[in-house]
Amino acid sequence: MSDLSGIYRERAHLLALLATHYPSHIQPDPAEPDWPVLFISLPTGMCCWHLADVDLDLFAHVRTDITEIWDGHTTEEKYIRVDVLTRLRSG
Repeated sequence: MSDLSGIYRERAHLLALLATHYPSHIQPDPAEPDWPVLFISLPTGMCCWHLADVDLDLFAHVRTDITEIWDGHTTEEKYIRVDVLTRLRSG
């Protein structure tokens, strides 16, 4: 396993945990068919991450029968949403 795939695996574990706390689903990305997308609906907004096929075993608890339109958020906007929620939950 390369260092990068190990890092993605660690991230996948944390995303799988987050997906147990908020409405989530996985759907294909038509632009990147080899990289399914995890959608998590946080109270602060939609957040999406591409997943490696080798990490899908961590997401057996996540629905795949839902299709949602990506809201166009950027990576920066996604992590602002995560950070705002973190501050709300820790304050």
